[in-house]
Amino acid sequence: MIKVGNIIKSAAAVIGKILLSLALVFGIVFIIVLLQIVTSATKDANGEIQVEIGYGDLFNFGMMGAFIIASLAMYLWFERKKGWSLGFKQRSSSVFALHGLAGGILLISLSSVIIWAMGGISWEAAEWNQELVQSLLWGILLYVCAAFSEEIFSRGYVQGLIRHHYGPKMAIVASSLLFAILHGMNPGTFDSPFPIIVLILAGVIMSVAREVTGGLWWSIGLHLSWNYFQGYVYGFKVSGTDVVPAVLHTTDNGPSSLSGGTFGAEGSYVSIVVLIIGIVGVYYLYGRKSAVSAPTLAQ
Repeated sequence: MIKVGNIIKSAAAVIGKILLSLALVFGIVFIIVLLQIVTSATKDANGEIQVEIGYGDLFNFGMMGAFIIASLAMYLWFERKKGWSLGFKQRSSSVFALHGLAGGILLISLSSVIIWAMGGISWEAAEWNQELVQSLLWGILLYVCAAFSEEIFSRGYVQGLIRHHYGPKMAIVASSLLFAILHGMNPGTFDSPFPIIVLILAGVIMSVAREVTGGLWWSIGLHLSWNYFQGYVYGFKVSGTDVVPAVLHTTDNGPSSLSGGTFGAEGSYVSIVVLIIGIVGVYYLYGRKSAVSAPTLAQ
């Protein structure tokens, strides 16, 4: 009876910490929204106050910053002395980051080319001009920040916390599901079953990489290059976000189950197959030297 009570108490503590971290995120976002209201408030011809609230750069980067701040705060307040780390301190971190970058490019390129070869999309090369160059540079900044913020929260804090209490398998499953849920408000996520499946599998491949490589850098590299090449090179929507000026103009020929529809390449069944292959590849490339259950992997 005491053992069951301890399990319930431990689970409540873990869930409570995750909920508290999310509350910190939404609290920071709420402050950002208030700032938007204050800075955009104007009076119309009738003297009535008008405000404009949108998902612009301030909101997007504020959200990314909120995840980073919440992750670091929760770790420093509660976890720093408990023997596990967020995963930034990693031997050969630059090598793993490069491996992740290469892996992301390979996987999203494979998905995109297969979708194109099967007729789901058509491509036309864009004209190189100042707008395109600025877009490509802006995309690097955007997705570097996105990769760091999402990985430090999902794979660094949440996966590390759950792993510390329940082991790597539970940590991989739980953090991957949470990663998918956090993208649930993106446009097109539930237009078909494929986007949410792809999001879960994307969480799995990055969570497995976190375990078998011993740190976050492979996952950060893959997260960055997958998103960047999907949106700014191959011209897809990225997780349902708006199309941006890209190297290739993409025309959706349908069906959406193949082309990805309003969610981009991540809404295609092709990406499901490619990510499953990627998960197996990551495990066997890195995991053969160190089993997923080894306690040193998440240090």
